[in-house]
Amino acid sequence: MTPLWQKLQSTQGSDLNWLWLPGWSFRADVFAPFFDSLPGHHWGADYLSNDCSFEAAATQLAATAPDTDSPEGSSAIWIGWSLGGALAAAACAGTAATRSQFLVTLATGQRFLSDKTGKGMLKEDFEAFSQSLASNAETTLKRFTGLCAQGSSEARSLIKQLKSSQHLVQSELNRTLEWLRYEVLPPSPRSLHLYGHADALKPSQMPPVELSPGESHAFFLTTEGKHHLLERLHQLAEQLQHESAKPEEMP
Repeated sequence: MTPLWQKLQSTQGSDLNWLWLPGWSFRADVFAPFFDSLPGHHWGADYLSNDCSFEAAATQLAATAPDTDSPEGSSAIWIGWSLGGALAAAACAGTAATRSQFLVTLATGQRFLSDKTGKGMLKEDFEAFSQSLASNAETTLKRFTGLCAQGSSEARSLIKQLKSSQHLVQSELNRTLEWLRYEVLPPSPRSLHLYGHADALKPSQMPPVELSPGESHAFFLTTEGKHHLLERLHQLAEQLQHESAKPEEMP
């Protein structure tokens, strides 16, 4: 089995673990623009390469996540985009509540497929997309990347950036596409759910909701979206470090 977590980079200045989970069809290096600005240890989840169910993948991600008690780091922030956010939420729900970790999701809906509110992808559109992926993966992935960037004034550069991080093993994409049928995600008390404007995939939002100034499904890679996310992640890192230091400060 391919290791689920791979260390991508370590930046001096913190022992914090950053656990990055990309969206469907993308590698964790899609988050690379953030690494230099966030001190600590950056880990990417390679869940697409593992032959298991959504639920099993979430369990394995939780079980094999870098130990917050190890020398690698004292606290962890999970950051998941779209399907990666759903996996992160399910993984965190399966672990004991702890103040040493926090969950951040990006454009992740309570479910991916459309519900009664009209949010999410229509089931018939999803079935057509699945058939298209099986018959013409290259064209289908181009279309999906375009959907991720749609709505952004930076769409052209955004598409180029997304393509450079695309996962291209078709058998793994066909299998993990089924994970997008996940059901409603459980709430997490220590979490933040960010959404962009003009998201073509229309995710059903999870509370507590925070709107980013960025646009599109990949809003966090736009200029304004990246700045906003970095600001919020720095705030969360300071919060976790303050909390972890409290016991040592007590007389």
